[in-house]
Amino acid sequence: MHPGLQNVANRAAYYATLRQTLLAETLEEQVGDHQIAGDLQEGTLQFVGAERTLTARSHLIASVAPGPKSLLWGWAHPQGGGEVAGRVKELGERFGITDLTSPELPFDAGDDIAATTTHLGHLAACVGVEATRLSPYYTVNAGGGTRLVMVLEGIDVPEPSLMQVASRIEPVLTSGIITDHRSAVLGLAEHREGFTVEDQGQQLVLSDETGSVTFSLDDRQRITNASMSLQGAAG
Repeated sequence: MHPGLQNVANRAAYYATLRQTLLAETLEEQVGDHQIAGDLQEGTLQFVGAERTLTARSHLIASVAPGPKSLLWGWAHPQGGGEVAGRVKELGERFGITDLTSPELPFDAGDDIAATTTHLGHLAACVGVEATRLSPYYTVNAGGGTRLVMVLEGIDVPEPSLMQVASRIEPVLTSGIITDHRSAVLGLAEHREGFTVEDQGQQLVLSDETGSVTFSLDDRQRITNASMSLQGAAG
């Protein structure tokens, strides 16, 4: 649909998706069942529980609307995310990616416009994480099927561990967000401080002080296996 959008999203998608699962767990632990309240002008998003409210600083990265069937970047939005949202455009200008420098991207709704809108929201969010280096992200139903896509600051969400990279690989890869597995693993080492990656051709070895995860790739660069080795486990 939009290859530039997809390629940039791939780079951050593994990391961003793990951060989403950790955000969900953080909210469950700290506020339980909750409602969402937000103010685009103020740039805040609140998770309101029965006994506690968490407030995040939010930056509008994009809106995806089924009416016009288009994705509008936050840097071009009347209530956009300011300098932070502008980093998406800056990334596009730096690498000549017109999907990021065009204010609005039309899309084909397909058979399920709600699913398409949601999917594009996640892609735009991953682009936002890649461009801004801020996470986690959050998408909000703004009514009428429109989704607002934001990156958040100010909520203490843990970084993904190497164990979580290995144990949560199946939902990450089956989410439909990632089309380039190699790029997604390389991106993990770029986004997660403390991770390093060694590219061995048909294998990628992601490591930190706790051990390593070896990803095996097929001829189409798809991950076929991931095996973890813990530091000091042998012997």
